[in-house]
Amino acid sequence: MADLMTHFALAYGLVRFSRFVRFRVIFYLGTILPDLLSRPFYILRPELYPYTVAVHTPLFMLVTCFAVAEFFQQEIRPQVRHFLLAGAGLHFLVDLFQRHLVNGYLWFYPFSWDSFEISWYWPHEPLRFIPLWIALICAVELFMWIRGKKMTAQGR
Repeated sequence: MADLMTHFALAYGLVRFSRFVRFRVIFYLGTILPDLLSRPFYILRPELYPYTVAVHTPLFMLVTCFAVAEFFQQEIRPQVRHFLLAGAGLHFLVDLFQRHLVNGYLWFYPFSWDSFEISWYWPHEPLRFIPLWIALICAVELFMWIRGKKMTAQGR
């Protein structure tokens, strides 16, 4: 899996300057949700992998995103579902390009136990970019903060 920071940085790059300001955090959550729900169990109890493998699948995320959206006000549930699912979709798109030694992700679970991947990078390779992601996000936020201060000072 790409690390959470890489998933977040890609999501940040996609929606930071978009008009979807209200649901940006929901999109970020959707982007890291598959790993937040599956990895703690796998890290703490690797022997449970056969039982937790289904948590990191598109079908499970579809059900989860619909369930999570139910905790929001009825008026915004469709948007919450949309942005959670879009974030999870981005997560799975990034994961599709990984390579694995043995088993990859079960994209069509429970209909198929077959796995496929594009195999462009190993799961540990994005870790070296974490300092870059953090620096870029901080630089963008600093730029936006300075720009906002200047616009406020100019009366715009």
